[in-house]
Amino acid sequence: MASRKQRLIVASVLGATVGAGLWWTLRTPVAPRPASVASVMPAELLRGIAEAKQKPVQKPAVTVAKAASDDEITFERRDLNTLRLALTNATKQPISINLGAGKVFDDGSDGVILLKSLNATVQPGGALTEDLKVAALSSAKAGNGGKCRRSDRTEPKLTSMIRYLESHPEVPVPVIQTAVLAILEDAPVDLFARFPRPQADAPPVDSFKVETRDIIAALQLMLDIGADSGKLSQDAQVKIEAMIDPKAHAIAMQYYGISQADEWLYWKHELIEGDPRTRHYALYGIARFYPDIALQMMPRWALETRTAPIYRRAAIGALALTQRPEALPLLQALQRGLVREGELEQCVEPALRYLQQNLANAL
Repeated sequence: MASRKQRLIVASVLGATVGAGLWWTLRTPVAPRPASVASVMPAELLRGIAEAKQKPVQKPAVTVAKAASDDEITFERRDLNTLRLALTNATKQPISINLGAGKVFDDGSDGVILLKSLNATVQPGGALTEDLKVAALSSAKAGNGGKCRRSDRTEPKLTSMIRYLESHPEVPVPVIQTAVLAILEDAPVDLFARFPRPQADAPPVDSFKVETRDIIAALQLMLDIGADSGKLSQDAQVKIEAMIDPKAHAIAMQYYGISQADEWLYWKHELIEGDPRTRHYALYGIARFYPDIALQMMPRWALETRTAPIYRRAAIGALALTQRPEALPLLQALQRGLVREGELEQCVEPALRYLQQNLANAL
C-alpha cells in the first residue's frame, strides 16, 4: 500500500501535466470562421461560377424519326414465305419502320400476311435489308417473285393465330402456311401431302407440299387456337400415314389421343374396320412398331391365296419395314414360294433391296 508521501508525489505530477496542456491550448490562436464559402474560394473559381450562371442551359437536340413512306421502302417477294424489305435513308432525318404481325401486303393476287412484327430505325445515310416471314393467303397463285405494297386489309379469321404466334415463335413457317390455307380455304389434304393419294381433290401444286408431321402440327395449331380444321382433320389417310411415319408418329399419337397402351388396338381396328382404301396400311404400322409380331404374321398373309392381293403385297413390303435381319431369309423364302405368282413374286425383289440397304446403313 502506497505511503502518504508517494500519493503526494503522484498528485503533483498529474497536476503539472493537466496545467501544461491547458496552457498550450490557451496560447494557440483560433482562426476566425469565414463569413461565407465564397470568401475562401480562388478568384478563378468564383469567376467560372458567375459565368456559368449567366449562360442558358443547352438541352441536347432531339431528332424525331419519321415513318417510312411507300416511296422510300420496297417489299419484294423472294419465295413462298419470304418478303424482303429494303430501305436506304437518303434524308437528314431518321426513318422508323413499324410493321405489326398480321399486316397484309398486296402482291397483285390475294397477298401475304406478316407473321412476326418488325420495329426498326434507319439513321440518315443508313440502309436496312430484312427478310420477313410471311404466309400466302391463297393457294391460287404461289407467287415466288414480284413487288408488294402495304395494305389496309385485315384477315379476321387469322387474328387468333397471329396472337398465338406472338408467344410461340418456335412454330415452323410450313406449319403456319398449312394452317392458314386450311382456315381460309378449307384446303384439301392433296394440296399439302407428299404421300401418294388414291383420288386427288386438288391439282398437283408442289409449292405447298410439306412433310406429314407438318400437317399434323398444323392440325394441332388449329386445335390450340380454336379454329375449324375442316377437311384436313377428317381425312383418314392423313391419320394412318402420320401413325406410320416415324417422324410424325409421336405428334400424331398426341393429336389423335392414342396412348401407348392403346396403340395395338388402333392398328387392329384399322386393319379390320378401317377405311377400305387404306386398311392395308395397318400392316405397315404393325411391321414398324411391332416387328416381332410382323415377322410371324406377314409371311402367312403373303402366302395365303384367299387373302386379297392388296393385303398380300402389303405384307411383303411390311417385312422389309421391320428392318430386322431375320426378315431377309423370310423374304427369300417368299421369293421362292411365289415364283408361280408373277405379280406377287415381283414385289419381293424391291422389298429385299430396301431391307438390305437399310441393314447396311445401320451397321
